Amino acid sequence: MAIVLMLLAVLMVGCGKTDPVAEKASGYIDSRACESCHAQIANTYRETGMARAFHKIGEDEVPGGAFVHDKSGRKYEFLKRDGKVFLRRDEVGGGNVLEKEIQYVLGSGNHARSFIHRSEQGRLIEMPVNWYPEKGGIVAMSPGYDRADHMDMRRAIGYQCAFCHNGYPKQAGTSLFDDPVFEGELPEGIDCQRCHGPGREHAASMGRGKIFNPKKVSAERKMEVCMQCHLETTSYSLPNSIVKFERGIFSYDPREALGDFITHFDHAKGTGHEEKFEIAGSAYRLRQSKCFRLSDEKLTCTTCHNPHQKTTVAAIDAACSSCHSAVVGSAKHVAKAECASCHMPKRRTEDVVHVAVTDHKIQKPVVGKDWMAAREERHEVMGGGSYQGEVVRYYPREGDGDLYPALAQVMHQSNLKAGVVRLEAALQKEQPKHPAYYLQMAQALHASGEAAKALPYYTKALELDPKYLPALRSLGASQVRAGNLAAAKVTLEKATSLYPKDALSWLELARANRGEEAAKAARKAIAAEPELVEAHKMLGMILMETGDRAGAEAAFVAALREQPDEAEVRANLGNLLAGKGDLAGAEKQYLAAIRYAPGMRAGRFNFAVFLAGQKRFAEAVPHALEVVKMAPKDLEALDLLGNLYMAGRDFRSAAGQYRAALAVNPAYGRALLGLGTALGAMNDFAGARKYLSLAANGLDAGVRAEAAELLGSLPR
Repeated sequence: MAIVLMLLAVLMVGCGKTDPVAEKASGYIDSRACESCHAQIANTYRETGMARAFHKIGEDEVPGGAFVHDKSGRKYEFLKRDGKVFLRRDEVGGGNVLEKEIQYVLGSGNHARSFIHRSEQGRLIEMPVNWYPEKGGIVAMSPGYDRADHMDMRRAIGYQCAFCHNGYPKQAGTSLFDDPVFEGELPEGIDCQRCHGPGREHAASMGRGKIFNPKKVSAERKMEVCMQCHLETTSYSLPNSIVKFERGIFSYDPREALGDFITHFDHAKGTGHEEKFEIAGSAYRLRQSKCFRLSDEKLTCTTCHNPHQKTTVAAIDAACSSCHSAVVGSAKHVAKAECASCHMPKRRTEDVVHVAVTDHKIQKPVVGKDWMAAREERHEVMGGGSYQGEVVRYYPREGDGDLYPALAQVMHQSNLKAGVVRLEAALQKEQPKHPAYYLQMAQALHASGEAAKALPYYTKALELDPKYLPALRSLGASQVRAGNLAAAKVTLEKATSLYPKDALSWLELARANRGEEAAKAARKAIAAEPELVEAHKMLGMILMETGDRAGAEAAFVAALREQPDEAEVRANLGNLLAGKGDLAGAEKQYLAAIRYAPGMRAGRFNFAVFLAGQKRFAEAVPHALEVVKMAPKDLEALDLLGNLYMAGRDFRSAAGQYRAALAVNPAYGRALLGLGTALGAMNDFAGARKYLSLAANGLDAGVRAEAAELLGSLPR
């Protein structure tokens, strides 16, 4: 009786899985209900990596000491305070201190632990440093972070990432394109129902109701249960898979074919990616094995792995011996256990360089290859993938029609030009009823430089669903970029009225407005997503334009607290500090701007002007020279460099810069004035009179007055 009461209590808790796209989700429960009948399995399962894939942080998981990341110049330290764990970040040398609480760990610790902050808005933010078991335990940068311009404490965990580390959480969004906000209590780790399906009926009937058992289905279907998480063709931009737009992101049920939920894609053959080795590609590599192919694909993950308990060497050896008993121990083979150590060696992965995992491509030993050699992290170009080529269907081998293969070409811009043509044809042929298809087409046209052709696709998306937020937001942003601010305001005001917590819509509305209305929208964006550094930047720029210098300074400081390497913010903050007389503070910001973005004109130019204002002309010259190298026809920079040479009494070099400016624009008054002055200083009075006369008759009143005065002082 006590067990029944406990079971009913647990059933009333529920696991919080809600997905309006899939009503069958109501059959999910809190998986603790399974333990009353399956205690032994529950106990052994707790020790598996899947069970510990996401959990609340424990005292023994907090690294000690501080970690300095040289490339970004930032220092990180884990702190314990009042029973909570925090990660503190500041810059080497001090500045921009930020602390965020760590509530969760993503990863079992077998290969890594990522530390997760849950924001007040419900976002899961990955911290920039991980713990890795390598060398007995090290702290190093999170995957993708070993670069000067990493995202620091701002990278949000998306729904697809949560899909493979959690049971099904309650979430605000239901599709791939929704803002990843998580509500209520989060389930910890993968639970029983991810492999066995909804358990409410089974638990309520004390085991008499149906429950899905992967053992009783075909090898292909059994393998698909594992492949829902363990089939990742690549973690780099491609895309590696697309969840069907009509499906909720957490709606997969192991009782159905995987292809009904998601389609996987791969690099085209012959593009140099056949032997890629990445952290989540175990099923991908296994499917390349001769053993897998010759088994008529009946070899599955569970041939070696019992998902209910930790895998042992003996279990793997037994699985190998079931087919290769005549080989193991023969004269032609080393009589040694641990088959995997030779035929499935551990290798360092390409995408997570501090992690080594078993290579599931079963093959002959490769002699002389150091699989554990250190790797440098490979980064893609910001804003687009590095792969340029056809994206091919991987799994299932056929189905879906033309839509998803066409979408795969454009979603990460891997095969954009050909993909736009294919997607347009597929849309005309299949006439899908979900707005996301048309939104993807509109965005692909924008990316390919054909923004004018995108409007009908935005219109079609909003005809199918007038409240479809991604289309409203993207259309509004498109209208802002096109300068159609009146239309943008209408679109974005609708988006923000329907979705007042959508930070990106508020940000675009700020761009569509001016003055106080723009500032109001930017503040709304910040309230909805405090980590959105672009909103802090936008607010700072708006307040600078309206003359609120103190408010602008506060906004820029907030932006740098979230993202210290924002060079443009540094340069603007330098201007503000210089304007109020904080010269030391201004110089620090200018130098930081140049360090983070050596090729940014504003940082170099403004710093050169700043140094000139302090009569530090020789120090200013190299920065002005860099601007001229970047843009040889930059009139302001040429004039500035000429003026700096003049101040240093290098009149010949000054004249050269003024002449370079006049070659760009013969009527440029500042250069005419400067050249006349330089020639006069070199006693070429005829030349001086010529150029000063031209300046005195130019359009710039200030230049005219100055030139006239100098003309009057020339010797007759």
